[in-house]
This record gives sequence, structure tokens and C-alpha cells, in this order.
Amino acid sequence: MTKPLVALVIVGAIAGGGCGGSPDGASESLQTGVYEWELSDEYLIDHGIPSERAVKESGHQEITLWEDGTFHAAWRTADNSTGSCRGTYDEGDDRLVTFTWTSGCFGDWEMTYAVDGDTVTWRDQKALPPYDSDDDQNTTKAYNDVPWTRVGDAPSEGQEQEER
Repeated sequence: MTKPLVALVIVGAIAGGGCGGSPDGASESLQTGVYEWELSDEYLIDHGIPSERAVKESGHQEITLWEDGTFHAAWRTADNSTGSCRGTYDEGDDRLVTFTWTSGCFGDWEMTYAVDGDTVTWRDQKALPPYDSDDDQNTTKAYNDVPWTRVGDAPSEGQEQEER
């Protein structure tokens, strides 16, 4: 897998330092909006991503979550390449969120979140079939193990239609 998880999953994700929130595991709810994070090539290499791929896929990540359960993931790599993908997300029980690509990427995943202010951390990342090999699982975890920072609201209805 190359391009699919750069966005999150690039998305994606996403949570490195634990689950955040209060000591008993409670946290705020996941909010719609625009989130950003960085993936350095050093971080990706340290987390098992081959160096050639890490250099090509490191950089600035952004995801927008809308109230209707859709998301847009975009990235600008360290070599100034850009890309984006679209999908849906569904929050189930116990803060488990499933992300499903609908355009531009593949390799769906699920993970649980905790929110502390504007920071979302992720844990229990799981690659979903059919892209759930050991390599896919490692990629899912690496790309989604960095905290997201909420930097603003999702675009309004008029702008949202232009975005999508």
C-alpha cells in the first residue's frame, strides 16, 4: 500500500502518545472540522516504513470531517507532491471509528479515539479486509499513530459542495 494511507490516513490518523483524555479513559466527543498533522520521514522509518517510501510519503497531512459522515483527506509530501482521497467515517460504540475510502485510495481501517481540547489521539488501529496483511496493519498503525490537531471548522454547506 502506498498512496491510500498517506492521506490518513494519512488519515489518517494520528495517535502516538496514548489515548489522551482523563485517566479513566473518558474524553470529549470527536468533532467535525479540519485536522492537521505531520509525518516525518524519520518517524515513518522508525515505525517500519521502508526508507524510499517514507521519503516519498512524509509531509503535511490534513483531513476534513463533515457532519454527514464524509471526509476528505489531502497531503503535501516533503518533495512537494500533493494528493487527496475521499471517504466515509462511521462512529460506533466505545469511540470506535471506521474509515472507508470511496475515491482515490484503498485500505480501509478502524481505530478508537480520545479527544483532549483540539487534539485527537488514536489507538487500536486495525487494517480492514481485503487489505489487512501484516504489512497493511503496520502501515495502518504507522500512518495513524500521530495526534491530529483540530485547526478549524469544516467548510460551510456552500463551500462543502465545492470541496466534494
